[in-house]
Order: sequence, then C-alpha cells, then structure tokens
Amino acid sequence: MRSRVPLATPPLSSSSSFLSLIHRCSTLKHAQAFHARFISLGLVRFAYVTSRLLALYALHDADCAHQLFQRIRHPTVFDWNAVIRSYSTSPYPHRALASYVRMRRRDVGPNARTFPFVVKSCAALSVLSQLHGQLFRFGFHLDVFVTSSLVSTYSSLGSVDIAAKVFDESPNPNVVSWTSLVSGYSTHGMVDKARSVFDQMPERNPVSWSAMIAGYVRNERHREAIQLFRELKRRAIAEISDAVLVSTLNACASLGEYEEGRWIHSFIEMNGTKHQYELELGTALVGFYSKCGFVDSAREVFDRIPHRDVAAWSAMIMGLALNGDCLSAIAAFSDMISRGVKPNAITFVGVLTACGHGGLVDEGRKLFRDMVAVYGVRPTVAHLGCMVDLLSRAGHTAEAERLVEAVPAEADGAVWGALLSGCLMHGDYERGERAGRRVVELEPMKSGRRVGLANVYASMRRWDGVEQVRREMRARRVSAAIARSSVEVGGVGQRFVADVFTRVKKEKDKKEGFQRLVLHQSTRHLPSSDAASGGPAR
Repeated sequence: MRSRVPLATPPLSSSSSFLSLIHRCSTLKHAQAFHARFISLGLVRFAYVTSRLLALYALHDADCAHQLFQRIRHPTVFDWNAVIRSYSTSPYPHRALASYVRMRRRDVGPNARTFPFVVKSCAALSVLSQLHGQLFRFGFHLDVFVTSSLVSTYSSLGSVDIAAKVFDESPNPNVVSWTSLVSGYSTHGMVDKARSVFDQMPERNPVSWSAMIAGYVRNERHREAIQLFRELKRRAIAEISDAVLVSTLNACASLGEYEEGRWIHSFIEMNGTKHQYELELGTALVGFYSKCGFVDSAREVFDRIPHRDVAAWSAMIMGLALNGDCLSAIAAFSDMISRGVKPNAITFVGVLTACGHGGLVDEGRKLFRDMVAVYGVRPTVAHLGCMVDLLSRAGHTAEAERLVEAVPAEADGAVWGALLSGCLMHGDYERGERAGRRVVELEPMKSGRRVGLANVYASMRRWDGVEQVRREMRARRVSAAIARSSVEVGGVGQRFVADVFTRVKKEKDKKEGFQRLVLHQSTRHLPSSDAASGGPAR
C-alpha cells in the first residue's frame, strides 16, 4: 500500500486553481465536491493537497475529517491539529483529547496550535491540570492563544481562581483572555469582580461588552445591564452585536423597561439588520413584548420570523399564557406540533402555565401525560409547579400531593407553596399543614411561608401552632412586618397581617388575643350562605 509522499506538492498546472478555491469553501458539500475532483485528477497522493482537504473538512464535519485522516499513513502535526480541532468543536470533544494522546504515542511533537483545542476539550479539572503541566514541559504555557484557552476552560470548570492566576502570569493577555475572565467571574456569581476586570480592559470588542451585559442579566442585575448598554450606545466605541441586543432585551423584559426595549427594536430596523427576526433576536423581541404586556406586538414579531424554531414557539406560547390568552396559547402549541416542531421542556412550562391560568384541568393532565409518554420530556420542578398550581387551584389538593410524591423531580418551596395556597383556599387544612411544614423546611427565612403555615393553624383553631410559628420566627429573627395573606373561613374573607405576632404578646389572654387578632374580619366578604346571612365563621 503506497504511502503519502511527505512534503510533496502537486503540479501547479493541474491543481493551483483548485487549491486557490479551497479558501472560498463555505459548506461541507463544497468540500466533498473538491475532494471528488482531486481524486479524479490523482492529486490526493500529494501531502499538501490532502492536508488542505483535511483542514477544510475539520471546519465542517468531524466524521468526514476523521475518515480522511485515517487514510494518512504518516500524519504531520498539522494533520493532527486539524483532526483535534474538528473534534473539539463537535459533539464529541473527548475525542480531541484521545487524538492528542495517540499523537504523543506516535512520537509526534505538538506545537503551540495543538494545545488551545486540546485544552478546550477537557471536561475534568484533573485532566486539565495534567495538560497544564505538559504546557510547561513544551514551553507553550505563555503562548497567548494557549493562555486564552486555559483561562476560558478553567473558568468553565469552576476554577476561576486558577483562571485568574493564569491570566495574571500571562505577559500579554489578549482581548479573548480578558473577556474569558469576565465571563468566568460573572458565570459564577462574582459580578463585581467581572466588572472590575471589564473596567481595566485596554481594549474591548463586541464580545467583551456582550459578556459583561450578559453577566449582569444572568445574575439578575438587570438595571446595571441596561445602564452598561446605554454607555455602549453613548460612547459608540464598539459595534452593538446581536448578543448584546438579546441580553439587553431580556433585561428590559424583566424590569418592564418598554421604552428602552422599543428603542432597541427601532435600532434593529433602522440599521437594516438582515436577520432581525431570526432565531435569538426575534425570540428575544417576542419575550420582551410579552412580558411588557404588549402581546399583539409580540405576535406581530413572531409572525415575521421566517424559520421559527422551538425557542420562538415557546416564547410565544409563554407570552400568550402570561397575558391571560390561555386558549390562544394552547392553539399555538397545537399549531407548532402540526408544523413538525418538537416541543421541549420550556415549551411545556408555557402551555402548562396557560392551563393553570385558565383552570383547564383536563387539558393540563393530558398535556402532562403526553409530555412524558409522547415527547419524552422528563418532568422538572418547573413542570411539577405548574401542575400542582393547576390542581390545587381547582380543589384537587389530594391529587396534587400525590403528584409531588410521584414525580422524580424534587419539589422546591414554590411547589409546596402552591399546594399550601390551594389547601388554604379549599379548606384542606390537614394537607395544608403538611405542605406548610415542608415549605418552611425548604425556605426557613421567608416570612410569607411561615405566615401561610400560621394561617393554616388559625383556620384549624390551633392557637398553640400559631404561637409556635411566632416563636420560631422570633428565634430565627425572621421579620414578618410586611407579609400579608388571606384565607376563607366560613365563606368570609379573613385578612392576616404579619404584625399579629408582635401584637398578640401584649394580650393578657393569649388564646383570646389570637382569636381577636387572627380572626379579625376584613370588609371583603366572600360569597356563601353564611356570609349572606351574617352567620359566624365556623
């Protein structure tokens, strides 16, 4: 079997035109066409041609790159780098690391371009640490591209302190290294440190601005995200990228900043952005208008998205649900299915929310079953919360509790809180006590949860239970000064204010004091025969 001729180059008369066109290849189909042509011309025996083809495949398809690589008997470091790069950006990044190991076993020495892709493929901190040691051995630990990948990968693995140390030791960190450190800090909740690094950057590109604004949004510091976006607008020192616009729109949606978000939409249209209604940007606009209450504007944007993916459909369904148009949300879900778009977990949160707001119990039950059985979506705590809220509001508190126990997803405070509210609403106080105790265990410092449990005890005339809640709140220094809730007792709306616990201790008769304070009737009466006749609360 004939091996490839090392360092050989093909005759210019037969290949120069094709090789010059390789630079213009933008799709896998083009690469395959060139490959077929080179085979017919007998050019694949030349090392230079095969290496260029391999590099081209590496940009588009890891499997094709691997197949071509397997035919090379004596691959150079350039060839190894190409296949490692292809795997590092594929769904199989671990194969990049495996390729590096095979390369070393064949005594092929790496160069500076080998390590950035290998580093990015590390999924475990222990492996990255070993690789970092090899960088010192080969003398590439200070290479600007290598340090950039180290900062990024250490940050993604949660070792931001090591990432910062690598950054500090780099003699000339580039903008990628700076931006990676900003992203690393903000991803792990250290937004102020991220901003400090951002402010020290000698130069910033659109990715840098996007990283800082996205960091603010990720950590729910939406006001600061909008302020930084305004600074970017005012200074006009960097291009306003789609990623920046998406993050800022999300911040505007969270704060209800309609004017700022509308300005962004106008900016998009005035600047003639070609893909203004594509994917993330269009979806962000749908979410923004929906959360600001302008569901018609959201629908208008949605209708202009040419290729709606599941994210766009999910945003529209959730927007309709949150704005009370529950039937339209369910209709949109059906439309999405009919168009062959497979729903995901977020889609079902939206459509189940619609069922909850509309009181559509049977529809919600069916959708929840189909979510698992038909679409293979595993229930999360968000889905569980939607279903518990739906069932509890409708009075199916026993079914809601059974669902909490049956679903693998562990219920959080919001789920148990929804069950507690439903039990209070429908007089299922024993179940409400269980839910109340559970929610207090999960969220002990939230006064509203403890007041809810106290309401259950008050409704059951268990004043010792109310007193116990008061003592626990005082012991934990949980303030209930602004918490308020209400419950129906005998058809009469009862209002509970948090300062009941501080006022009750002034009463000489604790039991009588609790009865007078906790059962103090509000002026709002809920319709029932007792209320109509002025009958006492039972």
